[in-house]
Amino acid sequence: MRRIDAVFPDLLPLSHRLGPPPLAVEDGAAVLDPVEMRLVRSGDARPRPVADRAVPRRPLRVLVHAATVARDGPFLEALVRAGSGLLVTLDGPLAPTALPEPAVRGQVVVLGQWVPPFWGGAPLAPLAGFAERGFPAGVLLGLGPAPEPLAQVRRAVAEAGEAGAAFVVAAPFAVPAEDRHRAYDARAGEVGDGELEDLLFHTDLGQLAAELEREASRECLRLGMPETLPGPATSVTPQAAFTAGAQLLLWARRLDLLDGVSSAGWQLRRAAQALLASRREPAALVAEDNLRVIPGFTPWVEAFARSAWSGRGEPFDDVLARWIAE
Repeated sequence: MRRIDAVFPDLLPLSHRLGPPPLAVEDGAAVLDPVEMRLVRSGDARPRPVADRAVPRRPLRVLVHAATVARDGPFLEALVRAGSGLLVTLDGPLAPTALPEPAVRGQVVVLGQWVPPFWGGAPLAPLAGFAERGFPAGVLLGLGPAPEPLAQVRRAVAEAGEAGAAFVVAAPFAVPAEDRHRAYDARAGEVGDGELEDLLFHTDLGQLAAELEREASRECLRLGMPETLPGPATSVTPQAAFTAGAQLLLWARRLDLLDGVSSAGWQLRRAAQALLASRREPAALVAEDNLRVIPGFTPWVEAFARSAWSGRGEPFDDVLARWIAE
């Protein structure tokens, strides 16, 4: 088990990964590494992990890949008994019965993967079986350039709902020049493809990624699909505290994308981390009018948190309107 520094810690606030990065099981297919947010294929090299089967003394939030679940089931059960939370990503075949029984609500969360077919993504795995066993199950939407990119995102959200997702997390993945050249050469033919060339090589990919995230939010709002990650909880951080903190982290990222260097996102980020460390139930703090006991909950942050958690009110309504504006 290794400590990780995720590319998008606001979207996937995890601290460790168990086992090696994923590997696609079929030639031509691609899966997503949620830590580095890059596509991984069957022929790619993987770093060899150092074997570590010592159960940590304090609960951790751990990313686990499908192949690791199949290989290290007994150790995962020990982690759960010790209070750690697991975010299991479905980057390979996995039966719901292979997952350990959680000791607390939201301790084991399942995250399917959606990668655009243009980049070799496989169809979404059904999630109903995981939900029936009590595991919160959602989909990580990997956003990348592809023909008709906005329509592609709308289809992805719809497919997540059809697969049984209770939530989605949308994040752009890296498309280095090598991957873009491979995709272009496979589809352009001998005469070339001007539109595809413009998309892959003459587009501001950062700006496109931000617009794809915003389109995902518009579609989630239209379909009533939550975007907040509901775990993993641990024995010391209840699910409600994690979910509330994750929602503040999500909007911290969005404020940064909207406002750049003048963003107030750092205030939400600081408060979210303090809330997670406090292990307090947000609903109880709100009912007691006691959010200010958590460091970082200034009057503006408190107002934003209350309105964001309830889904309406200022200043959340203003930020949401700016985020989904077309």
